[in-house]
Amino acid sequence: MSGDRLLVALYGPTSSGKTALSVDVAHRLRRTLDRPVTVISADSRQVYRYMDIGTSKTTVEEMRGIPHEMLDVVEPDHKLELEEYARRAREHIGAAFAAGRVPFVVGGTGVYVKALVDGWEMDAVGAARRGLRQDFPRSMAADAHAMLRRLDKAAAAKVHPNNYEAVINALAARMASSGGSGGGTAAPRTVLLGLDPGPRAVDERLAATYDRQVERGLLDEIEELNERYDLEREKRRRGADSPNQVLHTHGYREYFDVAAARGRPLANLTAADRAQVREQVLEHIRGYTRRQRSWFKKLPGVKMVTSPGQAAAAIAKSR
Repeated sequence: MSGDRLLVALYGPTSSGKTALSVDVAHRLRRTLDRPVTVISADSRQVYRYMDIGTSKTTVEEMRGIPHEMLDVVEPDHKLELEEYARRAREHIGAAFAAGRVPFVVGGTGVYVKALVDGWEMDAVGAARRGLRQDFPRSMAADAHAMLRRLDKAAAAKVHPNNYEAVINALAARMASSGGSGGGTAAPRTVLLGLDPGPRAVDERLAATYDRQVERGLLDEIEELNERYDLEREKRRRGADSPNQVLHTHGYREYFDVAAARGRPLANLTAADRAQVREQVLEHIRGYTRRQRSWFKKLPGVKMVTSPGQAAAAIAKSR
């Protein structure tokens, strides 16, 4: 087994239990394969510093001794583009292989997972995205989606026309698709696992997760982010065009939206305002988890699991 380059990935929607399952699987792999594991986060929100509670960022206690990479990569004052994420993540994957470890990609951002397990040529994707953003600014999202529909009807059906970033990413991937693993190195044995307790269970977990975040100090975290980046002024000045990712992240942006709608400072939100925020957060994240779930159709060969034992069995059968 020492020469077997094994790459494991676990994909699932928000609040599906990926963190606990992945750590359990990592410990099991260490016992059964006698090889340590490195988790590579594939979460598009946990890459940002200072956004800990609202993104349910994996804590040291939850890691239980398993190293985790691609957390706290950049400040949220700008977007971490897909190609930069992939470049950094691949460096960690390469380092894991070199050290005889098993890289374990875990997350709910489907395009991150797919870019890593499918070996997308990210330089081409990045160049395509830059060109597309020039040709199709945000105000032309519908035109970009129409182009995607002409090129790939199946891909277009899985992307909402108003989701500008998703449309641009899908177009860029379609235009630059190569499927190569790059570098001339033999592709690793890859096992893609999926976790999905179902919409009802996830919806219940989402509400419980949000309420725990509030108890842990979510509002204080948002106040600190507001002070650090002057976000209320940023929202008034640039609105949806702001590059700051706090203002584009569910669980944070709704506080600024409600404060702006009520015409009062963030610090002066009433109990009724906070109840409205909660309602909006849960509505938005529930919609997001349904879009996440649609990514299972884009991940061929995914093996659905519900326990560490099932995951270990799926990995063993892949030999």
